[in-house]
Amino acid sequence: MNILTIDTATNIELIALRTAETTLQFCNDTQRSHSVTIFENLLNLLNQGNVKMRDLNLIATGIGPGSFTGVRIAVSTARMMAQILEVPLVGLITHDIYGASAALLCEEDKILVAFDAKKGRVFGALYAKNNTAIPESIISAGDYEINFLLKDIKKGERVLCIGDGSILYKKEIAAMAESIGFSYTIKEDFLPSGDIACRIALALYNKDKGLYESYNLTLPFYARMSDAEIARIK
Repeated sequence: MNILTIDTATNIELIALRTAETTLQFCNDTQRSHSVTIFENLLNLLNQGNVKMRDLNLIATGIGPGSFTGVRIAVSTARMMAQILEVPLVGLITHDIYGASAALLCEEDKILVAFDAKKGRVFGALYAKNNTAIPESIISAGDYEINFLLKDIKKGERVLCIGDGSILYKKEIAAMAESIGFSYTIKEDFLPSGDIACRIALALYNKDKGLYESYNLTLPFYARMSDAEIARIK
């Protein structure tokens, strides 16, 4: 099965192609200019894998939460391709991709995934490492203050912190670590695994194929209203 997965919810652009033989990926910081780079990088990856678009059997996309524009780029691209190619489309929580990628390599007890959401908040999630494809969700992905994500960490636990929100709020993490008594590591250059993303997509698809047959069922997960939506309400 040929699986294509894309995620542009953060400044990291992830495009992964999994075939029967191997997994290829492009994963780099594009400073959120994904609309400029995504199609060129996608086509380059397909060419590297010697896979034509018509040979794709499954498409997956990160649905956020994250940058409003970034989430829309990945989801709209994936929906368009799934519609044209008439293949199933799986929506993945962006934080699950990062959390599962980190769990594969880390020795810590918990994983904090946090991306800057502006206004003193993060798009974040907290996971506990386990032996499943996706780590156990302690706090599901959403729009939070950083301290809310740290409150369920127990004394003596070790935490791996990833995402630009972890870097931005490192002072707050340090203060909570001292207060509660946990240890932590902030990995500033963390990149997600395209192979893990494709494996999660395949596992979800195989669990209930009917959920993913229509591209219309895959929608962005923004976790908060945009400024324009808030202004309309007011």
